[in-house]
Amino acid sequence: MHPPRLQTPTRLRPLARLRPLIVLAVACLAVTALVALPARAATVRYEAENATISQGVVESNHAGFSGTGFVNSDNVTGPYTEWTVNAPAAGTATLTIRYANGTTTARTADISVNGTVVSAGRTFGPTGAWTTWATSTLTATLAAGDNKIRLTSTNSGGNPNLDYLEATVADAPATEYQAEAATLSQAAVATNHTGYTGSGFVDYVNTAGGYIEWTVNVAESGSHTLTIRYANGTTVNRAMTIEVNGAAQTRDFPGTGTWDTWADAQITATLNAGVNTVRATATTADGGPNVDRLSVSGPGGPDGQAPTVPASVRVTGVSASSISLAWTDSTDNVAVTGYRVYEGTTVVTTTPTAGATIGGLAAGSTHTYTVTAFDAAGNESGHSASATGTTGGGSTGPTADQLLAKVTACSQISNGKYKTDSDVSTATVAVCQKTGAVFWKGDMDIDCDGIRTSQCNENTDCCFQPDTFCHTSGDSPLNAAQLAYMVVPSPSSTWDYRTKGIGCGTVVAIVYNGQVEYAVMGDTGPTGIIGEASYRTAADLGINPDPSNGGTDTGVTYIVFTGSDTKVQTIENHTQAVNLGRTLAQRFLDQN
Repeated sequence: MHPPRLQTPTRLRPLARLRPLIVLAVACLAVTALVALPARAATVRYEAENATISQGVVESNHAGFSGTGFVNSDNVTGPYTEWTVNAPAAGTATLTIRYANGTTTARTADISVNGTVVSAGRTFGPTGAWTTWATSTLTATLAAGDNKIRLTSTNSGGNPNLDYLEATVADAPATEYQAEAATLSQAAVATNHTGYTGSGFVDYVNTAGGYIEWTVNVAESGSHTLTIRYANGTTVNRAMTIEVNGAAQTRDFPGTGTWDTWADAQITATLNAGVNTVRATATTADGGPNVDRLSVSGPGGPDGQAPTVPASVRVTGVSASSISLAWTDSTDNVAVTGYRVYEGTTVVTTTPTAGATIGGLAAGSTHTYTVTAFDAAGNESGHSASATGTTGGGSTGPTADQLLAKVTACSQISNGKYKTDSDVSTATVAVCQKTGAVFWKGDMDIDCDGIRTSQCNENTDCCFQPDTFCHTSGDSPLNAAQLAYMVVPSPSSTWDYRTKGIGCGTVVAIVYNGQVEYAVMGDTGPTGIIGEASYRTAADLGINPDPSNGGTDTGVTYIVFTGSDTKVQTIENHTQAVNLGRTLAQRFLDQN
């Protein structure tokens, strides 16, 4: 926990690349019933040696393959390997082909689905050695049921060696049942909290025995996933009994932070073909949580519902040749697979997270972008509101190169150095001083603490904590998924950030891969480790923001501005941080 405003905070910082197994086990046991709604898509591996092979043989004389071998085709045009891939529902699938090409010349092939070429002359470049494997990924539309996916050589060298095909296909779609349309007992429809879907949500009375009962109709019998979207603004678990056709199981519904913060509790149950009854009954004197809807997924037809339109699209950084964007995550009845960024009618990039950097732009050029969201079935949302950015310096602030040129030499002020992670043996990162700033260079681990969101919670981060050292102007924990902030080490004999006037809301310029992200100090970490920032900071910089496997090991520079007027008035206002950061960054250039 983060004790509010402690002079020496004691929170243990979660490790991005070393997760103690015992902590993970305890965290998982504590939140068995609370599961963030996953992307309901299944990835299945199809080994090449089990496929239909024409003009090729199965071999195992090069290391690194999976399964029992790989396919080596004849060195002619025309050999093919054909897999049979089953899709539970029609829709877009992601196809990943693992291959090796030990020559110095690219090999090309046509990829066809059910006889139609979906990628003509696809290039499989040299991998350096026959024991070095790479992957090539594409998307294609599959029909419900079996699909024939064929890779056919279009050059005289034949196909590369083929290890496997992995297909990520849409699972059965979810059907939503609004709580306000169900049968209610000791519960009522309300609208006094935000974030619900439909026309309202159901508020139980504060007593045991109240229930919501849905009538659920499914086409096929079998195992189904039931997801209850709920909010619990207290710190006390409000358990409920979930009865499916009379068969009951008890599920916890822990606190979500506020009544406006919604989470998903998921169970697996067997449904009958046709009509089923699902009842959620409060078991405590506090009643049940607020309930928004029930989603049911399992055997069924194709998903025809598009995700919501991405909101709050904004420019988060520029360089002489790139513009970085971020936006609020979309929602979907099944799951959002990714986002497309458009300039006009042209897709300029596709990304799985709510942020992207568009590179290769001319200096001083202006670009206007919109964003759409898509799901695994190929449904695409409408276009977002536009966001416009201009590359280069000027009113957009100093470039990454200009800032980095001022921090090439280190005048060390820390009494020793910091480790980048607890599992490394040597402390290598010093805190350095320049006029108007302190800085350090190292890695970026992901801080996902604070307000629970679909990106940051006990299920996405085994070491999640529902608090941050710094709070918003309304005295709530920060939202790591929405706010760009960084973490400083707690005060120690190595260094005390407070001696430089640094505190909650101090602006920092974070430089990575030619980009500048302006953030604020928002949290504190262990006394011996440095280099951590929020989920949103990483996403804005194009770094994998996943708290379980994201971050980057090197290449991040943190420039924390010191002196007068270096703190924003409203810590949760990112626009203030950007505007003030540009001014402070220019002042930093002028002073050094």
